[in-house]
Amino acid sequence: MQPNSEQFSSFTSNIQYFAYGSNLSKSLLEFKLASNPQTKDKYNTEPNSLILHSQPAILKDFELKFNLYVPTNNVDPSYANLVYKKNSTVHGCLYEMSPECKAVIDGLEGKGQVYQEEIVRVLPYGSTTTITALTYIAYKEQIKFPGITIKDGVPPSKRYLKTLIYGAKECNLDSEWIEYLKNKKVATIPLTKLSNEELKKIKEKIYTAKDLELKNLPLDQAFNEKGELIKPIISSICGLVFMCNPNQGFAIGARAWIEQILGRDMTVFYARRCLRNEGVSLYETEQDVLLGDRDCLDYVIANAYDLLRQSRIEGEGVFLLGRTTNFHLWKDYLGASQCKNKAKNLSLLGNSSSGNRQQGIENRE
Repeated sequence: MQPNSEQFSSFTSNIQYFAYGSNLSKSLLEFKLASNPQTKDKYNTEPNSLILHSQPAILKDFELKFNLYVPTNNVDPSYANLVYKKNSTVHGCLYEMSPECKAVIDGLEGKGQVYQEEIVRVLPYGSTTTITALTYIAYKEQIKFPGITIKDGVPPSKRYLKTLIYGAKECNLDSEWIEYLKNKKVATIPLTKLSNEELKKIKEKIYTAKDLELKNLPLDQAFNEKGELIKPIISSICGLVFMCNPNQGFAIGARAWIEQILGRDMTVFYARRCLRNEGVSLYETEQDVLLGDRDCLDYVIANAYDLLRQSRIEGEGVFLLGRTTNFHLWKDYLGASQCKNKAKNLSLLGNSSSGNRQQGIENRE
């Protein structure tokens, strides 16, 4: 039986939410709620009042696919999705959440633009009674966001798959399901070093944090009445400053996402998308990221490399403008090429980046 297309217009009572992607991780979902303007105040005063309960559950007649494809994103090229398939099952986490969480989840899933809200029946582990729950499914013909489509055969990033695996463990999902996730392939991305010409450019132009802020238009001028980005974005990552035209370069998402990077540095923003090891505090500075988890550092550097790669393609709409005052933190990773046009591959399976790095804390997986 396919999902009910009926959608809830509003919630005044607790919601039941079936998560099968990155929101499998309760700790990461709590962080999203803690940092979202709609729920952070309540999280700070009553941290246990948002996620009230979580338990493992099964959704029947569906298959897990990594087929939500983002062609412009070489670092996170695909995301989890549900596809109707008779006699198949998907394991996930069933959350009971307070009503105000609904708008946050809608935003995280790009409701109406990428994923569609669906009502399904899920079966908690050890129960014989199904529960009506909310979930999100992407359909090719209903995706409205430019540059995103449905495509099979594109593996997810290591960062993303690792989040699912850790979340599955947090929710105590069946060990066979965890092994199923562990056996999934992950994406690789091309890496390169700054060329001598690029090094010359970043030596000539140095941006302060205030410069970045002033280079961008106010938010209300950067978006049209439909909430679509219509002006270029200027931001920095790993000490490099880039300008990207709308819907290019940053794999641009919802307005709430843009607001966090417009005129600001993205290094910590990307690091916070990664899981943190037990005992590791929230990343606050670029220095924190450099001393953090190895996989997280690789992921952040990969995003900087990818923007650099795009800036070399004429007509792509991504431009390297210069560097920030913190570039010295990253020069070992982003220095000049030893051999002209020589490229390397960084596998998101965990190969180390070039340059010297302090040994990070051991992975918690």
